[in-house]
Amino acid sequence: MSDHRSSARATLLVFAALLVLSGVPSQGLAAEASAAVADTKPSPKVVDIPVDGMACVACAASVKSAVKALPGVVGVEVNLEKRNARVTYFASLLTPDRIVAAIDKLGYTAGMPKDAP
Repeated sequence: MSDHRSSARATLLVFAALLVLSGVPSQGLAAEASAAVADTKPSPKVVDIPVDGMACVACAASVKSAVKALPGVVGVEVNLEKRNARVTYFASLLTPDRIVAAIDKLGYTAGMPKDAP
């Protein structure tokens, strides 16, 4: 899907460059092309994942480190007291199921991911 976005972005940029080079007086068309390119940027998603089995700060740190190492993860906050991990990620690169699998692989039990408020 990112290849499609990259291709669309490149096409729009070429189109805008051709408009400028051909001397088309309408700045509105170039502005629309730039706005269309800006609208194609993916926004990160945020999920909360319950994590059972964390007993100490080192446990929380290992969960954070493992999740942060996944491609597509932008940020991780692990709350030992609440026993959960809040993960910010790009859905085009990663699924919540892969995040859960990474936590489970450490020996903890990750619950059902829920979209963060």
